[in-house]
Amino acid sequence: MPRESRAADPVEPGQPLPLPSVRSYVREVVAAVVGGAAADLTGPDALRELDMDSLTRLNITLRFDQDLGEIPTTLMFEHRTVDDLARYLLAERADGLRRVLPPPPGPSRTPDHPRPEPAVAVDAPATGSAGSAGSTDDIAVIAVTGRYPGAPDLETLWRNLRDGVSSIGEVPADRWDWREFADPHPGQPGPSRGRWGAFIDGVAEFDAEFFNILPVDAVNTDPQERLFLQTCFHLLEQAGQLGPTTHEPSTGVFVGTMNATYGRIGATAWPSGRLTGANSAPWSIANRVSYFFDLHGPSFAVDSACSSSLTAVHLAVQSLRSGECRTAIVGGVNLILHPAHLAGLAAAGMLSSDEACKVFDAAADGYVPGEGVGAALLKPLAAAVADGDRIWGVIKGTALNAAGRTSGYAVPNPARQAEVVAAALRAAGVTPGSVSYVEAHGTGTGLGDPLEAAGLVRALAPDRAPRAPCAVGSIKANIGHLEGAAGIAGLTKVLLQLKHRQIAPNAQVATLNPKIVESSALRFPRALEDWPADGPRRAGVSSFGAGGANVHLVVEEYQSVPPDPTGEPAEPAESAHLVLLSARTEPQLRHLAAALARQLADPGQPDDLAALAHSTQTGRRELPVRLAVTAADTASVRAALTAFADGDRTPSVRTGRLHPDRAPGELLDDEDGQAYVDSLLAKRRLGRLADLWVDGTPIDWSRLWAGRPPARVELPPYPFEPVPYWVQAAREPARTTDLQPAAPAATVPPARTTPSGPGGPGGPGGTDGRAGTDGRAGTDGRRALVESDLRLAACGFLLIDPADVDLSADLMELGFDSVSLVQLTGRIGDTYGVEVEPVVVFDHPTLADLGRLLLTGFADAVDARHRKLTDGTADAAPAVGDERP
Repeated sequence: MPRESRAADPVEPGQPLPLPSVRSYVREVVAAVVGGAAADLTGPDALRELDMDSLTRLNITLRFDQDLGEIPTTLMFEHRTVDDLARYLLAERADGLRRVLPPPPGPSRTPDHPRPEPAVAVDAPATGSAGSAGSTDDIAVIAVTGRYPGAPDLETLWRNLRDGVSSIGEVPADRWDWREFADPHPGQPGPSRGRWGAFIDGVAEFDAEFFNILPVDAVNTDPQERLFLQTCFHLLEQAGQLGPTTHEPSTGVFVGTMNATYGRIGATAWPSGRLTGANSAPWSIANRVSYFFDLHGPSFAVDSACSSSLTAVHLAVQSLRSGECRTAIVGGVNLILHPAHLAGLAAAGMLSSDEACKVFDAAADGYVPGEGVGAALLKPLAAAVADGDRIWGVIKGTALNAAGRTSGYAVPNPARQAEVVAAALRAAGVTPGSVSYVEAHGTGTGLGDPLEAAGLVRALAPDRAPRAPCAVGSIKANIGHLEGAAGIAGLTKVLLQLKHRQIAPNAQVATLNPKIVESSALRFPRALEDWPADGPRRAGVSSFGAGGANVHLVVEEYQSVPPDPTGEPAEPAESAHLVLLSARTEPQLRHLAAALARQLADPGQPDDLAALAHSTQTGRRELPVRLAVTAADTASVRAALTAFADGDRTPSVRTGRLHPDRAPGELLDDEDGQAYVDSLLAKRRLGRLADLWVDGTPIDWSRLWAGRPPARVELPPYPFEPVPYWVQAAREPARTTDLQPAAPAATVPPARTTPSGPGGPGGPGGTDGRAGTDGRAGTDGRRALVESDLRLAACGFLLIDPADVDLSADLMELGFDSVSLVQLTGRIGDTYGVEVEPVVVFDHPTLADLGRLLLTGFADAVDARHRKLTDGTADAAPAVGDERP
């Protein structure tokens, strides 16, 4: 396809480029280089089937380079399908494409459907206030989620806070037996007397297959990283930022964490003599999230001790205000995975003498450590209002400082704590007297609590009205001290109190610490109470790290302005709507359908079919197994979902799945097909659109919502299918001085279900004799040997039985990356005494393909190994990871 033939009538600058046209251009370029027809390159594996060598790949890259400008020489190695190439070029070389592509015909040159103007979500009484108008620096919290002790979700957490429940207990038996490390002498070096903590369930469980992570890598990855990744999925899902048209690449990730004890659990010696084991890398907690969701904003972990996650919030706010990112994920994670965690706290004399974290109480003598993970999504308030986001609260101001030199390294400085509170109030532009609640750091120590209270009095007393003391509380009394995640837990509690307009009681205050005096400045509620307010309810959140790293936030409720009644309608006039759900497997889809049906049955849920339909269409990730419901009211949706979940069918439900043997939307992958879809959207032919979508055709659902769409509805979280992954300890604990925990009872993930098919259980090339056509390496015995060797090599990475290894599966889709592929090909080469270059996987992307390569390209080596095994002079192929956890 000569460049001149396309330059005569270029696409106008700024005009959208249709993806089908870019796909056609890619096919034409490839066909011109390899000497074929573009029409033969429509299948999802068309490029792989060409069996191109490296020189051909570079020649194709050169053609793209001539047309579009400088192209990386690795292009054809990194993007291995027509669709991948088209999407890359559309994202990175749009200007060049406009020069070479003809303009789309007809009226589509001018978009008929501009991006709709969202509605303003109303989550608070429309009373208005000067404070709610907001400054240009205000930051909205548009989503929040988490898992905490005794609370797998935030609804349960609120009930526990409201009812004053303490979720502290003994160390779970599946971590370690605390009796092995018991020490009746507190404050002494050596084994921990730690018996108490606030723990969450299932910390070893992870859906590695969903996140395309090899099981062997999941085992060695810190559970804190795995837990935060799953939490962020639910966070972005709640905010509606997982859809094809709602993904926000300019998102930063800021996570607080301070403990990395998983790496101490043990290392396992592999047969090759290498050592591998648990890996605790704080930076990877953030970077894993940015990688999986393709986020381009700042990404890093923060460790300022116990103030880490609130420091992460401060840094995210600064990043948003400076324009470094458009949205920001903030959060923290803390797990207690090794007895050394409690041992260090015991040696420092920091642990409570019993199972209570007695914040502000006269008996306070130390804290109880806790576990948890929390995350929030931040966005400039003006953008959140314009986009119709649900707004949990508004961050008005933040500040941080250090205590400097005090009478001891662990002794707080109330003067500096007062200063950081005052600085945050100044940054927020509000007066101390307008703050009616403070979520204190409140560790539950006899010295720390009074010093913090003194700092709060100093900061909040000025201009405070008589008989209007500021309420003070601390979530640590309920869930322990979450250390690196303490700040996000405190912020979450404040947001829940704003949502319910109530202040939770201090759970462990029987007698107030006599060094703390309730006065006109501070009070410490012992019972649930309403949170009254003349203007916006306003709160402070404090978090103080060991050594004096102090942070404070000022947060207030969002009071929206009612939408203009003369504006465009908030929803289409049509009564029928389309509700969509998708999952990776059918059982997960049924689980999700049942969960949504239960939610719709809740009388407290809004009866808004349009909002429900819009949320399911535009905000969630589109997965292979799909369901679509056409209905005129939410009751019909609920009935249809309930029937589907129970295994019944109704006429309004359509189901389907993506076809593995063709690209999504392939049947309509041209201008005529897109025009047909456009016509269905314009006419709102919901039934036909549902048929196409469940069959895999991409649909731009935002086209159904011209004008101002309804506010987003929070949907049930995606049901992962987690299995336990835990590194195997080098030895079991034998005595109280050996700080080596026992592994959890379930440490071996169950075999992954793998589909059978060509190259599956039949081996490389199946059993049809296609492999080894030279008459020497094509025998059943040699083919079976190669199949066995490949299965053994792969099962060390997949942590499944060799018989369950799917030889036809794409290695990259199984979770292999550049490092593990080098290891895999090296292992195969070692087995046969040859050098297998890692780059062969570009042309041989499955184990079946590698088997054919061995049987044809390394036939002599296969023959030699077969003879040795037949003679009994060789060992069976060593597999990476024989010592599976």
